Amino acid sequence: MHLESLTPERRRLAEDILSRLSPYQPDRVILFGSFARNESDELSDVDLVIIKETEEDFFSRIRKVLRILDLRTAIDILVYTPAEFRDMQDRGNAFVETVLSEGVVLHG
Repeated sequence: MHLESLTPERRRLAEDILSRLSPYQPDRVILFGSFARNESDELSDVDLVIIKETEEDFFSRIRKVLRILDLRTAIDILVYTPAEFRDMQDRGNAFVETVLSEGVVLHG
């Protein structure tokens, strides 16, 4: 799915996220979960998978992106290198399969 599949309100949030992420230069950004399915409510968080070539460890990547985004919305972020994401995909990781089948590609 693509950005156009989101409601106007969710699309504005996605565009804000992409704008804030621009300095980080991600290879790919995928929105998944209830926001991607247009099923979110006031208790929902925003779920993102970000793919970027980096030497930083897993938790440092997440901290860096959270600082960059500085959102007032609850957000869960996972940042993988292309090799890590590809490896999980090759192994048939159920989480990755769900992200790819239900997610909305915001960038990349």
